[in-house]
Amino acid sequence: MSIVDRAKNIILRPSEEWKIIAGEPATIGGLFSGYAVILALIPLVSAILFNGVLGISAAGMTGLGDGGMSMGLTAIAGMALVSFILSLITLYLMGTIVNIVSPSFNGTLDKLQAMKLMTYASTPTWLVALISWIPFLGALVTIAAIAYVVYLIYLGLNPVLGVPQEKVAGFTVVIVLIYIVLALIISGIIVGLVYSMFFGNPMMGGALSGA
Repeated sequence: MSIVDRAKNIILRPSEEWKIIAGEPATIGGLFSGYAVILALIPLVSAILFNGVLGISAAGMTGLGDGGMSMGLTAIAGMALVSFILSLITLYLMGTIVNIVSPSFNGTLDKLQAMKLMTYASTPTWLVALISWIPFLGALVTIAAIAYVVYLIYLGLNPVLGVPQEKVAGFTVVIVLIYIVLALIISGIIVGLVYSMFFGNPMMGGALSGA
């Protein structure tokens, strides 16, 4: 199945697609190289093009050239690349943790299946980058995409990991909480990099303060 068909099917008819995915032969390396890495490039390219080149963000114009503090194209490209790498690391960690926790909810202990679940469930957050740059609307669509990821996980836990239906809701909540903790850690890393980039360099700090 092509990556386009898989992405379309997991968005438009997830219940049926999860059943196909559950019995589909795959490898963790193949999931990443043939799907996750390719779709994760969408946010990377989108950030560089719309935020860096055009100066547009979901909140509106970034203020490039208006005298305010703004990141240059090189800095935005660098941060986008870091986010790309960290997103893949987060995906791998989530798949690993979900696999470890699965038996606690009477699901199977199968790392490949857990990686299938988290990889394909992440599809909306990658695809939404195609329009998330649109001022104001983009922020709302991004929130909707995150909510849909949670729904996809909920639908996929039973067919992919064999979690009993009565325990699916509880496991979904646990997965969301785990992701929040990881997201906070990743956000802290990104904020630290931004701070170091703008304020850790004495010359940059002086330029921003007008010294």
